Amino acid sequence: MRRTWDALAAGESDVYVGDPARGAEELAGLLGRLGADPRGGVCVEVGCGPGRMTGALAERFDDVLALDVSPAMLERARANVAAPNVDFRLVSGARLDGVDDGVADALVCYLVLQHLPSRRVIASYLEEFARVLAPGGEAFVQVPVLGGRSGRLWRALRTPLVPLARRPDRGAAFRGFRLTGAELDAALAAAGLRVLASDEGPSAYRFSRDRFLRLGRR
Repeated sequence: MRRTWDALAAGESDVYVGDPARGAEELAGLLGRLGADPRGGVCVEVGCGPGRMTGALAERFDDVLALDVSPAMLERARANVAAPNVDFRLVSGARLDGVDDGVADALVCYLVLQHLPSRRVIASYLEEFARVLAPGGEAFVQVPVLGGRSGRLWRALRTPLVPLARRPDRGAAFRGFRLTGAELDAALAAAGLRVLASDEGPSAYRFSRDRFLRLGRR
């Protein structure tokens, strides 16, 4: 994951993580569709990339912990976001390393879970979301969800081939792994998370719909 995103950071990263100019608009859209307007306290941003949403989060919250697996992405984010209340931190990609238990009044994860390379890593991230949320804290998450028999067949045929790709934008750490709705529900329950609100819309990913979730600890 680190090699993939360091390589992608060297190029035009808006191709891979969205247009930086739309970060504030997309954050407002994510929160609005979930009926939320969180402000103040500590926000953990999972997968900050080049800082597309980080500045907008810094305007809402007292402190922002902006996490990424890629040192190169963090370097770009530090150059793009000068807010003094942002702490950029490198994580391993398997866990939210260095983030204490129960510190997040809010957690935002947008355009990230769709790139995780396996079911196991997705489950690990959800468990970490529950771990770092404060009592009463909420996570705001976007994730593509695979649907139908055709989708499951496509995943079964595609999954063995993705690790063979050599380009960073073709490998598993970019192309990601899609959960079905039932698999996502089971992973959330296993992580100790409950759905407070949800919405869905079209996805850029084949046989999928984007699901937007407002989550709390059980």
